[in-house]
Amino acid sequence: MNKVSLFILVLIAFGQCKTNDLEPVPEIASIVGKWKVTAYSRTVGDSLITESVLKDETIIMVIRHDGVIADEQGRQRCCSPSKYLFNGKEFIPKPAATVDPADCSLVLCNPCMEMKITTPMSDPNVLAIECDGSYTWYVREK
Repeated sequence: MNKVSLFILVLIAFGQCKTNDLEPVPEIASIVGKWKVTAYSRTVGDSLITESVLKDETIIMVIRHDGVIADEQGRQRCCSPSKYLFNGKEFIPKPAATVDPADCSLVLCNPCMEMKITTPMSDPNVLAIECDGSYTWYVREK
């Protein structure tokens, strides 16, 4: 009888577990996940100057299922815009859960008036974020 009771308790306990995998907003489903910075680019005259990021200096960005851009610990990134363009379409993140703010007291923000996020057609695991003519390149973290 004790084994049967224990078995039933275990079934109930595991049955109460909920999954944290929430369904992403369809407009941004292809970019939801973790992204690692690989390079920065800026336009100088007619040239695009690109600087690679060293592995020790890698920054992880998370695009949540609701479109909120956060750091790896789930805190909202400093200087994040309230909306952005994804492949030419405006998207306004609507937080489905609370977002812990990052400590931005020592950050001097240069507001990005229009953040553009694009994915090259040739590789969906690459992401480019443009802000005021500068680009940050990301690759999908596995």
